Amino acid sequence: MNYVLLFQCLRPLRLPASFGTLVGNYSYGAAGDGIKVDLLHHPEYLEQNATIAFQAAIWRWMTPIKKNQPSAQDIFVGNWKPTKNDTLAKRGNTFGTTMNVLYGEYTRGQGDINPMNTIISHYLYYLDLLGVGREQAGLHDELTCAEQEAFNPASSPKTVTSS
Repeated sequence: MNYVLLFQCLRPLRLPASFGTLVGNYSYGAAGDGIKVDLLHHPEYLEQNATIAFQAAIWRWMTPIKKNQPSAQDIFVGNWKPTKNDTLAKRGNTFGTTMNVLYGEYTRGQGDINPMNTIISHYLYYLDLLGVGREQAGLHDELTCAEQEAFNPASSPKTVTSS
């Protein structure tokens, strides 16, 4: 198995260099605590060990990132029920909303940017591999978070330079 490819599939965004440490300290630390592996001091384990990479990916998918925010899994399988405010913020039980919680202000509300479209392309590619027709994925508006408001937005908007 190509562990680097697996890791790249889990992190399709190209984030600014200044973002790496901040996210590393939060995400690697939190995921490491969740799966009981010191990822904060050993992030290379994600590239070197397929089991750890998969555990971290599943932990990230199943665990809410912030208080009062659903997990990607709860959104995707319909366990989360959008409120009126969520509907007004264009959030629903869609793949786009899973991107909103997984990648937050780096993808949502910025229109059709390359990092978000890359994630959608990966999703459609894996649907094809699994034999699920792309028509089952939903309309483009359901796949994207281009017009959504963020869950628990930070004080300043973030942008990603797309390549």
